[in-house]
Amino acid sequence: MGRYLGVQKRLVKRAVSQFDLSRDFNKRHLERIIFHHPNIGAVVKCVGRCGLTLLIWPRFIAPFRWRLRHLEARLPNLPPEFNGFKILHLTDLHAGMTRTAYLQASLRQAVAHKPDIIVITGDLIDYRPQALPALDAVLPLLKAPGGVWAVFGNHDYHEYSWRHVGERSSHRLIHRRLRQKLAAHGIHLLCNRSAAVCRNGAAIYLVGMDELWTGRSDPKQAFADINSSSPVICLQHNPDAIGQLAEYRWDWMLCGHTHGGQVDLPLIGPLFVPVVDRSYLRGIFELAPVDAGTAERRYALVSTGIGYGLPVRWFVQPESIMITLYQGASGYRWRDTAVQG
Repeated sequence: MGRYLGVQKRLVKRAVSQFDLSRDFNKRHLERIIFHHPNIGAVVKCVGRCGLTLLIWPRFIAPFRWRLRHLEARLPNLPPEFNGFKILHLTDLHAGMTRTAYLQASLRQAVAHKPDIIVITGDLIDYRPQALPALDAVLPLLKAPGGVWAVFGNHDYHEYSWRHVGERSSHRLIHRRLRQKLAAHGIHLLCNRSAAVCRNGAAIYLVGMDELWTGRSDPKQAFADINSSSPVICLQHNPDAIGQLAEYRWDWMLCGHTHGGQVDLPLIGPLFVPVVDRSYLRGIFELAPVDAGTAERRYALVSTGIGYGLPVRWFVQPESIMITLYQGASGYRWRDTAVQG
């Protein structure tokens, strides 16, 4: 019996020694330095945490940190009836690619601020069959007393290059169904045309441009009925058209398309900007007046948009912009902004 117990103890001691990491730890110099050196160990842990953050933040968090920004725009020719008039600017929803629940939550919060009109500057969908049901879940949320107005972007036509463009773009099946859905939801399309928004007998004008890349943009037709001195808000998806529209009379131009670069790395800059003129990346740009004899300024606003073509954002926050119009000398002011989602 005693001999049996002795053998058992030796077997247990041998098994324990096989799993004793400290037995030959002194021979594993690299592991000893990483785990026990106070400075190097801290650096390794920090690098590990940063690497994990680099993988998680831009893919799963940043694309959904939407904010509503508030902008005050002053126009000298604004009728008194429109003082305090609110325009909600939406762009680049990319329904069908962007997570539908996120779009719904963002739009609910934006519309809760009670805009007088809503304008959408293109890329309502990411051109694919599942985009239309996703858009159906979003459009009923867009309600405003003065209506919802929209223009198309390149993804609404399935155009992402200069090839295969022109008249055939508008005949594609999903694009035709998109037009039908917008009409069914009461969305007013402004493709190369203008419309007056009226209040108590006074008016401001919206001018909408068709998508630049399709070759269907026609400024002459769009601005044909603009002959008054009332304010003109131009809706244009691609900011590359700013130069093309410089000779026409408008006070503010609202654009999207760039997503602000979507990923804008320090020291490197935006990785992908689908425009010729990369200076119109995001923000507000002051432009020369159409009449050289006047000192009144005009502005182009390029929004980073709500959605994404790929679910990655870094250093470029998704946004919607609430623009409040006031009478006064040409200018603007950003109010405090808060992250809403």
